[in-house]
Order: sequence, then structure tokens, then C-alpha cells
Amino acid sequence: MRKKIPSDYVSTGSILEKFLIFIVFVLYFFDLTFFNLKSIIDQYYFSSLIAFLWFLHYFLAMKIFLFRFTFNYLKLLSGLVSPILVLIAIENILDLLGIAVKSFDWLLLFFILFFAPVFMIKLWPVYPLKDGFLRDLILLFLKKNKVKVRDIYVLGDIGKRVYTAGVVGFPGGLKYLFFSQHLLDILTPEEILGVVAHEIGHIKKKHAFWLLLLIINLPLFLMTILLFILSIIHQIYPNFIEMLNKQHRIYLEIEIGIFFTLFAYIYIRYIFSFFLRQFEREADLQSLILIKDPRPLVSALFKIGEITGQLYKKSWHHYGIYERIEFLKHSHLNFDTNQIRKQSFKIRWIIIFWILINFLISSVFYSESIANLVYKFLGIQFLLTSL
Repeated sequence: MRKKIPSDYVSTGSILEKFLIFIVFVLYFFDLTFFNLKSIIDQYYFSSLIAFLWFLHYFLAMKIFLFRFTFNYLKLLSGLVSPILVLIAIENILDLLGIAVKSFDWLLLFFILFFAPVFMIKLWPVYPLKDGFLRDLILLFLKKNKVKVRDIYVLGDIGKRVYTAGVVGFPGGLKYLFFSQHLLDILTPEEILGVVAHEIGHIKKKHAFWLLLLIINLPLFLMTILLFILSIIHQIYPNFIEMLNKQHRIYLEIEIGIFFTLFAYIYIRYIFSFFLRQFEREADLQSLILIKDPRPLVSALFKIGEITGQLYKKSWHHYGIYERIEFLKHSHLNFDTNQIRKQSFKIRWIIIFWILINFLISSVFYSESIANLVYKFLGIQFLLTSL
């Protein structure tokens, strides 16, 4: 396939990459159901860990062998998923030792999230920023704006040109700022400070915390939608739940699996991405507030857009680059601090309201027969006795 496809098309991914990711899900789906991999995996401890890695082996094959990513991409991906893998491993070890895992769930989650940046930085193909002048310039700018980071790193080559920067970590002592080498190669020091100001915006507005809430809300959202739909059908066809219970388990897993996949996509693509775009806009505004000049970030965005060919393309999670440039210019001409604060406050109340409405709908449409079906599928029957 790689020989047949032009290298410039492969490098950008586009429709081909989306199609292949879909194929990855289909293959994994068939493995777990029709080929009964799930029953084989369930015979062993660390079953969820094995299932997780089984999915990744398809994904890595596509990225490395077709899209020309280097094995450094494996390090990058390992860092990103390491908190999940560590959490799964600890839970299974506690289960082996006969310790009640559920009583430690939130403590474990907090522990893993707190130390996740350490796992990620240790596994990522990164190295400390060596440019003394640039390093001192960034650290001075961070100090001036009362932001602490543990270190500044540069992301090495992963086989594909990446123009990005970001902050990893929640607490100040375990927070890391990083840039891709390709980004540093094309930006001036002033433009880099514009990007740093944007990242400071994410830190000061605590976007990581709010996005974490939205990610944690995903399972609740899926349960809410499932309970809502099953309840409506149950009202129309009272024997529907009983009919589902009589189905072969594989067909039931396929149906609920497709349902979860579809609505998880809807959640990420339209709900989670909405808040991502709002936070990205807040970070852009924060850059404008700190530097009092839109030109450094505008110039950086323009360079990234031109070199990647993404200048005028829309983005479902960040707004398009040209849209962000125009927004910064407009905001500079019509700057209103009170309006910015009101908008920020409004977004956070929308998040709180969204999570609460999920709880409310789940509780309203909760019924024992429906919950029994769902919990049976998910293997969490212990909840029935506690609810």
C-alpha cells in the first residue's frame, strides 16, 4: 500500500488515515466477538491490559509501517497511555492479593494522575532544551508571570514533522513545558514567547482540570444515553429487555459495543471538542493579555499554517489557524476584559451543568431491569446491591 500511495498524501493522513483507523476498530471488534479473543484473554490475569495492548498492535502497525512513523512514535504513545497501563496493572495486582480494588479506585486515580507526567517524560523521546539563551528567556518569562515548571523539553523526531508545544502535568512541581524541534526551527524568540504565553493561558485557566472532568464524564454520558434509550424502548415494548437477555451474548456485545463506540465518537467529536475550542480561544486571549500584542502568536500561527498547508483548513478541536489569527486581531481591536471574564465564567458553569444533567437523567431513567442488563454486560454486578 505504501508504494502505491504518494508520500505527500500519506504524510498528511487525511481520509486514508481515518479509513484505516476505522479498519483497526473493525478488526479489534471481530477479534473480541466472532473470534472469541475475549474468552481467551479472560482466562489470564491482567486481562484488560492484554486487551489494551492487543488494540495498540493494530494501531502501531498502521502508523509505523504505512505512515512512516519511527519507533520513537512508540515511545511517545507509550508515554501517553502509561498512566492507564499503570492503573490497570495496580488494580490487577491488588485483585491478585485479594485486596478490595473498588475501595481504592479514586485514590489510585489521583495517584496515577499526579505522577503521570513523570511516566510520560521518562518514556517520551524528549531531551532538555539546550539553547541557553532561549531557555533563560522562557524561564524569565514564566517567572515574570508566576508560573513554575520543572523543566523545558524538546520533542525529538518521530518520523513525521510535528509543529507543536504543550504543558504536561497538574501540580507545579511536576509540570513540564515542551516544544517539538520542528517548531523551534521555524520560530523566532518573540514568536516562541507568544506560544509560551498561550501555554501559560492553559495553566492559569486550569484547562487540564476541566478537561479531566469532561473525560471522566464520558462513561456517565454513555450510561445516561443508554439508560434513556432503553427506558423509552421499554415503555413502548415492555418485553424488550427480556428479549435482549435471551439473545446470544455475542450479539448483545456487538449491539452494545456499536452503541458505545458511536456515542463515544459523538461525545468526543461534538461535545468534548466544543469545550476544547473554547479553551483554545481562552489561551489565545491570555497570550494577548500577557504580551499586549497579537503579533508574536499571529506570526507563529501563520508560519505553522503555511508550512503544514493547514492555514485555511478548519479544525474540529482547535478552530482553524486562520480563524484563530482573525480572532486575535479582532480581540486586540475590541479588547474587553470584563467580557473575557464573563465568557470564561459561563463556559465553566456550562460544564458543571452538563455533568449534573447527566446525573439527573441517569437517576430519572434508572430501573433495575435495565441496569441489570447493562451491568451484566459490563461485569459490574456489585453496583446492583449498592444502588
